[in-house]
Order: sequence, then C-alpha cells, then structure tokens
Amino acid sequence: MGSKKYSGYKSFQYLEAGTDYILPPLERQINRFPRYDFGLSKTQEEHVQEIIEKNIMISLQDSLMLFPEKGYKGPLPKNDRRFTAYEAITYAGLDCVCEGVWDSTWPTFMTELGMRFSDYAHQDFVIPCLKSEDVERAFREGKCAILTDLGHADGMENDVDRIEIFQGLGIRRMGIVYSGSNALGGGSYEIKDGGLTNLGYDAVMRMNKVGMLIDVSHAGDVTAMETIQASKDPVCISHRGSRNLNTVMPKRMAPDEVLQACAEKGGVVGVVVAGYGLRTKKHPDGSIEGFLEHMGHLIDILGIDHVGAGPDTIYTDHAEYYRNKAREQAKGGVGHYSRAEATDMWSELGSIVAGFDYVKGLESVTDFPNIIRGLVRDGYSDGEIAKVAGRNALRLLRKYSKLNDDWQLEFVRVFLRLKVFK
Repeated sequence: MGSKKYSGYKSFQYLEAGTDYILPPLERQINRFPRYDFGLSKTQEEHVQEIIEKNIMISLQDSLMLFPEKGYKGPLPKNDRRFTAYEAITYAGLDCVCEGVWDSTWPTFMTELGMRFSDYAHQDFVIPCLKSEDVERAFREGKCAILTDLGHADGMENDVDRIEIFQGLGIRRMGIVYSGSNALGGGSYEIKDGGLTNLGYDAVMRMNKVGMLIDVSHAGDVTAMETIQASKDPVCISHRGSRNLNTVMPKRMAPDEVLQACAEKGGVVGVVVAGYGLRTKKHPDGSIEGFLEHMGHLIDILGIDHVGAGPDTIYTDHAEYYRNKAREQAKGGVGHYSRAEATDMWSELGSIVAGFDYVKGLESVTDFPNIIRGLVRDGYSDGEIAKVAGRNALRLLRKYSKLNDDWQLEFVRVFLRLKVFK
C-alpha cells in the first residue's frame, strides 16, 4: 500500500446504511482479476515501488465509482449517490485522479457534484483538487487529490457565464463535446464535423480567462483541431489513442496530426485503455500491451514531455457495461435506423467487446502500477517514467493555477455577480 495514509473511510459512513440510504453489495477494489505477469525480477519490482513512492503519479482520466457487484438485482440508491473506491487509491499509488461527473446536464450535474463533495467533506484522505498545489500537498501527505471535470459542455446550455459557475463549484476541466455534437462543436462519432461553433469559440475564450483546462478527448477531428488553435493556453487530450495505430475503432481514436497539434501547443495526451483495450496489429487481444505500445508510439511522435496516462477505467464489468449500453441505445432508437456511414459509439463498443472478458493488466485504477511495471520492463529511464506517470500532467495543471486559496469566497462572488440568488 506504499506511503498512502488511508484510515479506512467508506463512502457515506457518516449516515446509516439501510435507514438513510440503500447500500448494495459493491464491486471489489483489489484482487479482482489474476495478476498480470511482466516477468520482472524481485529487484525490478522493488524499483517499481521506489519510482511510485518518489514521484507524483497522476491519472488524467479514470473513475473511482464503485458499481454494485455483478449479478446484483436488488434496489439501488437514489439521487446519484455514488460510492468512491477510496481503498483502491492506496494500492494504485496515485497522487491525483482526474474524474468526471458522468451526466453533465445542468440539474443532474448539481445533484451528482453536491453528493460527491459532501462525501469528500466527511473524510480526510482525498482532497478536492482545485489547484496544482493540491496535488503536491497530496503527494507530501500521503493522500490523493481528485480533480473533478465535466465530460462535455452540454450543461452550459448556451450560457458562457455558467463556465464561471462550474469553476466556482470546483470543476477544473471540461470537454467541448462527448462523441455526439452539441452547440459548441462536432463530436467524434458524427458523420460530419462542422468544427468549433461561434458559441464554442466563446466558451474556449471564457475557459482560458477563468483558468479551466479544455479537453478534446471526444471531439471530432475538425473541432479538436480548431479548439487547439483557438485556445491561448495548452489543451488536454486526457484519454485517447492513435488512429494510425488502432484502426479497430477509428472514431474513438485521434489522427496523429491532432495529437501533434496538442503537443505543439504545450498540451498533454493521456493514453486510454477503457474496457475495450487498445487493439493493434502487434497486440490484437486488448490487453495492457496495446496500451504500452500506444504510449511508446506517442512518445516517438510527440516527445516524452507531452505524453501521460488516462486509462479511463471503472469498477464494474466494463465490457458488459458496454454491451448493456449498446442494447439500451438500440432499444431507444439510437443506432436502430440504418444510415449510410453512421456509427454509434456504444454500438461500436458493444461489438468490439463481444465475447471479451476484461483488459488484462489494466482493468481498474488499482492496476495503475502495472503501467510503471511495463515501462520498467521496456527499458524506459526513471526520468522518462516520472514524466509520463505524472510530471507532464502536473506541468499542465500548474499553468491553470490561477485561483486564490479561498475558493468558497470565489464561489459566492460568482453567484452574486450572476444574480443566481434573488
């Protein structure tokens, strides 16, 4: 468990389970799957642990949400009450996890974010990451900073002032779109990508001014490129892979020219794995090996200073989750009617993981140390590993540390200025 100082807190233990809320049996956080063998010696394993303990480790995209255990059919908690895998962080060795609010529409965003931050307020292990200094503090104190982001800007609802509200409530990163198009730009799974709209451009300008990191992980190629070009500050691609290397699901990946544009602007690209695994010609099985191959490819074309890790994993049967989403989409009419060239993300993912069990070596946050093991095995230096494991991401976050220490006062000022309270 390394140097993390976890006291055993479990989500919402300040309430009474069964009386105040429903507590279903939850997925295990450790020892969920067989250990992946990298063939490391005892000395190499000790070196891996030394690297983790001496350097800041950051996941640019992951989920710490604990789902009900597989096969559970009982009642579920209400009001977006989500359970955080606090224990898992201690095994992952992470000093910061970038984690999204799943539903970014305005009402559900408020509910989910408020519930999540209430849980954080009742424990002392994770720290809401509001500026880069929080990551460094978490590293020093054996804790973990959680940077909360919005996966897409739908909840903005044509009002750029809401970006300040998001900022005042603790959001530090926002995606422009999530696969489908919105009023800001084109999504990666649309047939046509019209690029960054006028509203999208205004949003980019406002995000630059308030100090919010922009993410184009799910944007179409044109929208991603135009966002990178429009932004005065570096842009993040928190969880994506190379289309040139992975042709199995090209729309979920990005062309190398977009990845290069992000790097040239000073940004960082986090390599994804999710529940489907990155398939390549060399590693078609969807294991951590495809992830490591992608990381090596990005280091070659972008340089070591612009690559990070954004696995984007969750604590559930991830492959089955995709299969269920594909079935739900078909029943709802999305992807049900055929259209030339149309591709639905969930349908594509459901097809890719048909018969697939799990991503060997990188199925959840707990497996983050396997990235370090793979890089040690593949001969990367300690300095190179430190950069992709967290130093590059921290450098990016430092560019956005524009806020004062008392973020609650900032929150009040924003709401008063926008006349939300009457």
